[in-house]
Parts: sequence; C-alpha cells; structure tokens
Amino acid sequence: MERYAAQLQKRISRQREFHKSRAAGDLLVYINGGACPSLESFLCKQLHERGQTAALVPAAVKSAVQEYVASLRTSYDRFYAIDDDSVPCAIVYWGIGGITAAMVGQDPAHDGTTSWLEPNLSWEETANLSFDPANRWIRVARDVNQALWDCWEEDYLVLPYLHRSPLDAANGIRGTDLFMDMYLEPDRVKMLTDWCADWSIAVERLLKKEVPRPVGWGVGVWGTWLPDDAVFVNGDPVGLISRELAERFDRPGNEKLFANTGGGFFHNHTIGLYQVGLVSSYKGALAQWFVDDPRQPSFESALLDMPELREQILAASLQCPVAGNVSCERFDEVLDIVRHGRFILSVRCPEETAGRDVVRKIRP
Repeated sequence: MERYAAQLQKRISRQREFHKSRAAGDLLVYINGGACPSLESFLCKQLHERGQTAALVPAAVKSAVQEYVASLRTSYDRFYAIDDDSVPCAIVYWGIGGITAAMVGQDPAHDGTTSWLEPNLSWEETANLSFDPANRWIRVARDVNQALWDCWEEDYLVLPYLHRSPLDAANGIRGTDLFMDMYLEPDRVKMLTDWCADWSIAVERLLKKEVPRPVGWGVGVWGTWLPDDAVFVNGDPVGLISRELAERFDRPGNEKLFANTGGGFFHNHTIGLYQVGLVSSYKGALAQWFVDDPRQPSFESALLDMPELREQILAASLQCPVAGNVSCERFDEVLDIVRHGRFILSVRCPEETAGRDVVRKIRP
C-alpha cells in the first residue's frame, strides 16, 4: 500500500486543516467516494446468505473482513485517480437493526443489504435495559474491529461503531409511539434517551479498551477524516419534530455523547434541513451531512433555489461544516454560494475529466 501512502497523508493533512479552521470559503470536495466498497453491504450480504449462526463465528468474521479489505484495496486505483479530498473508510456497521439488537438483546432481520429490528418495547421493558458487553452483536463489533486492524497497512481509516443518535436509538426501541411519548410521557423519553447516550458511550469505551488502535490516525466516515474517538450518529428524528422538541429531546443526548467521545458527525436528511442551524449549534458537532430525500428539496436545490433556507445553511456551516451531494452540471452555481461558508461537497461527475475540472476549481 506504499503506492498510495503519500496521497492518503496529503488528504488527511488537508482535512485536519479544514477542521481546525473557521474561515468562510474552506471547502472539501469528494469525487470518487463511491469507488470504495461498503462494509455494511458486505456484512449484511454475509449475514443474509450464511445465516447469523454461521456468519458470526469469530473465524467467519475474520475471513469476511479479510475478503472485504482485499476488495477495498482493489478499488484504490479508481479511488485515487482524481486528487480530491476523500479518504478510504471502513465503517463497522451491518444495518440499523444491528444497533437496536445490541441494545435490547434481540436479533435483527437481514435482507442482504441492511437489517431491521423494531421491538416496540413497553416502558416497563425499557426500565430493565442494561449495557451487556456479552451481547453477541457487541462481540461482533469487537471482532470486526480486531479483524480490520489485523489487516491494516496504514491505508484506510476505521469507524469503530456506527451509532444511532440517542433519540433515534430510543425510536428504534420504542417504535413510532415515541413521537406521541414526547407529548404524553416526556420524562420517560428523557430517561430513555439519556440511557441510550450512556449505552453508546459504554460501547465506545469497551471497544477502545479491548481492541488496540493506533493513536493519532483519527477515524473515517464517508470519506471524511475526524479526530480520534469521534463518533457517527444517525440523527433522522430531528427532521421529524419541532425545534422545541428537538431542544428538549435531541440536543441533550447528542451533546452528552459528543462530550464523552471525540465529537460527532451528524447524519441528517434533507427533510430535516429546517433544523440545520440547531444541529450545527450542538456542542461537539464536527460535521452535519445531509442525504437527499425523495419528494423533498435536494441539498443542491436548497442552496440554489430557496434563498431563505440557503442563508440558514450558510450561517450554520460557519458553526459546523455542512455536507451534501451536488451535481457536476450545476457545480459552478453551487460554488458561488458555498464560498461564503464551510462545506464538504460530494460531487457526482459523469467522467474523470469533469471530476478533475471540479477539483481544479476548488484548488487551482
């Protein structure tokens, strides 16, 4: 992997400087992020095809991760073909249901691409939840981490665990009743989200203690370098509730988790763009990444065609970098806007020549 070592270090250095700065006009651009295979897809396929019992044997996990890393390395020629800012990342995750399974002691269903589990626990059942380091899904996370580091040749970044935000984790445990609970049982919702934050902190501490990792390399999420011990949170519910409810039930758990780790990368959807300023104000937030939703404004259209929302996004980006997908065709228009903020842009380009042109516009 020595062939790409200098390019990787150059990209990590760029990203370190980006996260240190607060100046308008700081930008990162990703062109070939999709070149790297997804560890989530790989693990979910293994679980679906082989079944949980066979796929979760430590030797099987080790073999599967070795196969994944080999596949990841075959993608490097394409990944590094354009000198953008993205870094190769291996994210320990096998679908959203796997997170809930580790929290409640049940098993998720797998369909080959993701997993699902919504146990709809009663409040009486949630009162009996506890962090269980012997839970087999936590053991899987430990085994996957160990296998990734056993294969490591200083050529990719690892995210040790993908978390649901405390409110999203509570949603997974209670189901959609949680959205009524915020009105009917607010104290119980607060207690559950606080427990979910503590659970995530416990997972991070366990993995750090039991799986040695290099200090100073940071972690990687979707092409993005982040400081050591930073976490990813899936923050979907913030886009389904009011600002008032988010202040009461979303902010406290996230800030507690971020304060006890290396800070947080917050995954959101464009249905939640109206909360961009709120989430960027969370203490410890390191980046906020938006994924486009069907029948909702895209990240690109919000920047280009919705002036009021555009101003909110720009202001938020100066507190905490904002990320999202934009098209190659309208990149020049987007660039005129984002130069006034701090952004990470994943640009869809039809060919390498167009991708190189985009990078040159960022770094002449």
